[in-house]
Amino acid sequence: MAIRSLFSRWFAPGALPSENRHNFIHLVADIAWYGALNGSSLSFLTIYAARAGATPEQIGWINAAPALMTLLFSLPTGALLEKRPVHSMLIRTAILHRLFFLALALLPLWGPTSIQVKVLIVAIFLFYIPGAALSVSFNALFAEVVPADWRAWVTGMRNAAFAVATILTSLLCGYILNAMPFPTGYVGVFLIGFIGAAMSTVHLYLIRPPLREYMPERASQSLATALLGIISDYRRVFHFELLSSPFGYVLLIMLGFHLTQYLPVPLFPVYTVNVLGISDQYISWGNALFFLAVFMGSTQLVRITRRLGNRNATGLGLVLLSAFPALLSVAHSPAIYLLANLLGGTAWSLAGGALFNYLLEQVPEDARGPSLAWFNVVANAGVLLGSLMGPLIGQWLGLSLALFILAGARFLMGWIIIRWG
Repeated sequence: MAIRSLFSRWFAPGALPSENRHNFIHLVADIAWYGALNGSSLSFLTIYAARAGATPEQIGWINAAPALMTLLFSLPTGALLEKRPVHSMLIRTAILHRLFFLALALLPLWGPTSIQVKVLIVAIFLFYIPGAALSVSFNALFAEVVPADWRAWVTGMRNAAFAVATILTSLLCGYILNAMPFPTGYVGVFLIGFIGAAMSTVHLYLIRPPLREYMPERASQSLATALLGIISDYRRVFHFELLSSPFGYVLLIMLGFHLTQYLPVPLFPVYTVNVLGISDQYISWGNALFFLAVFMGSTQLVRITRRLGNRNATGLGLVLLSAFPALLSVAHSPAIYLLANLLGGTAWSLAGGALFNYLLEQVPEDARGPSLAWFNVVANAGVLLGSLMGPLIGQWLGLSLALFILAGARFLMGWIIIRWG
């Protein structure tokens, strides 16, 4: 019944506004192919690194590198978006960033695994420079092409498509890794990821953004000229006044959300592989269960956000997300690992589905690009701090106790969002 209600508006004639239907279709197709990338390359990247001998600190850097690059390049991107077409920047940066996944597919064939981990970290730093611009550009484009009263529905549809594609791809990758020896199987897994990244980029290209007016002299500026203008007048173009506005408090909430979300993340693959001894097959089943729960939760996202609001749904999702590290810390069998993924996916369907819509409700309309750039800065500052602090906490307390305590941090931050967000 819930699934039927989610999709009925999609398939019913005239259910979608005709001026938006084309873009909605490609937004869903984009995330479905990205789900193939997620179920392959992104899901198994740190698992591959752990099996190649990466330490918790190195896995922390793998998680932190995208955040650090986004932290450095989000504000210049937000300033550029005021001067240049969003869709054009989105496509260019998507192509540059997603070439990384082609290089990743070739990595298991090159050199000893100890060197591969170091090469992987360097490559992530390089390719996530355009990745930072891609993230800001997509957020701005989504806000442009999806009307406010359709955002919860489109987000739910995207989450459902993402979850289904991730489930199917995770199961396929688990079969590949079970049938082929290490590291050969990872070549196939990472190739699937590259195909997903490439097709996602095609659908982003096919989106038709609304026409925006640009000042002629600004539109004709070269990228170098625009960057020089940003540097020379950085105080104005970076909109530092947003930090002291009511939106500044929302940014503080976003920092806390991402920090507590990512503190235990670097510990997951090392604990799963080295302590619990979970096989790649079970890891693929865990991913599938996680995103099956995301899919089922996404069918209820519109109903839940209408009842609770996006802020409360975000906070409740983070409270429930604390169950994942808590259960993992006491796991003694694959069954507990699978249960943790099932509960974690249910929680993420709320937190991940409502978070961005909660943000868009707070974004000043007259400074959308800079506001979303600042969101990327603080969110990735949280990711960066969490990715680097998590391994230190794990080393200090031990992995099991650290996971349990960091579960408590997630719970507390979720309660703060509900109470004071």
